[in-house]
Amino acid sequence: MRVDVKKKVRIIHKAMDSIRKSDNSLHTISFHRLAEELNMPFTELTDFFLNIEEVFLNEQRRVNIKLEKFIEKGLSEAKTPNEYKELLENLTTEFIERLPDHADLVLSASFYLPKCLEERRRAKKYYRSVFKKIINKGWPGKINTVLERQTDLLLLSSYGLYEYCAKVGKRERKIIQKDFVNMINLHLQDRLFF
Repeated sequence: MRVDVKKKVRIIHKAMDSIRKSDNSLHTISFHRLAEELNMPFTELTDFFLNIEEVFLNEQRRVNIKLEKFIEKGLSEAKTPNEYKELLENLTTEFIERLPDHADLVLSASFYLPKCLEERRRAKKYYRSVFKKIINKGWPGKINTVLERQTDLLLLSSYGLYEYCAKVGKRERKIIQKDFVNMINLHLQDRLFF
């Protein structure tokens, strides 16, 4: 089983490298060429993935699953408003640490590859529901219209953070993460007007 995971990771990295070496287009990668570059029989490659869309979907789901497990654990343990605030802050840290070096390619695929687009929609719906819960518990006392608006703004801001972090290095991700958390905390402190 360990060997299979290593091979799967090797396939993913080689696919991303191959796309970068070509003209940065997902459609330029051929699975036959990828198998050759990996010195792997084509049938062995297709034991892991049937097409390039599955490679991208795998990467997208991998990050989402890890974040969702982190969130669910945090939600089950959080009891006080400060613990919910901490969960949101720690989630942004966890997020930037989980992003792969090829996050820009995965992000671009999530806008038009059908299965990746479907996963993006599913994840967005999930994140919206947990953000609403975290805001409601971490910053209690908000009227419903404010809670809804702040949830939408947090979701929008989070996807903006994702887009920015996908295009920069790990060092820059950590710098912007601190500013992002401060901005979100200031935004969420307003109970009625924002």
